[in-house]
Amino acid sequence: MFFTFFRDILKVSRRDVSHNQIAFGAVLGVFFGLVPGILLKIFIFALIMIMQVNIAAAFASAAVFWLIGLFTDPVSDRIGFFILNADSLVPFWSSLYNIPVVPFTKFNNTVVMGNIALSFILSVPVYLLSIGFVAYYRKYWRDRIAKWRIVKLLTAKKAIYN
Repeated sequence: MFFTFFRDILKVSRRDVSHNQIAFGAVLGVFFGLVPGILLKIFIFALIMIMQVNIAAAFASAAVFWLIGLFTDPVSDRIGFFILNADSLVPFWSSLYNIPVVPFTKFNNTVVMGNIALSFILSVPVYLLSIGFVAYYRKYWRDRIAKWRIVKLLTAKKAIYN
């Protein structure tokens, strides 16, 4: 499973997938990795599957931001507390809480709201960095890395293994 994950990422890097598809996949991965709660993760997973984004980039980004999310909870708690206690937004949060399914997202938890806000804040830099990284990688490194023996082994067809 670990090797298939890297094999899929390498296959994506070899194909000419749109920069935007990879970048939007990485952005949705930020949300998937940072936002806690099963209902929100199901919603984001459905978005990843429905939209034309790069799934490997989404899950690679989710893995990275899940690890980052382990350390950002204190910051997310403060951000969420600030957002949920803003006097001008309290009526909005009250009306949102009265919608039937929305309370199950636990958006009224300060850590959840802070991680949602942090995901929105990080989405623009992640998008821009992803586009820049993909362009740089394809221009300077894709052909070099494709010649590595381990890359050839990971991206080989299953028939060769048999």
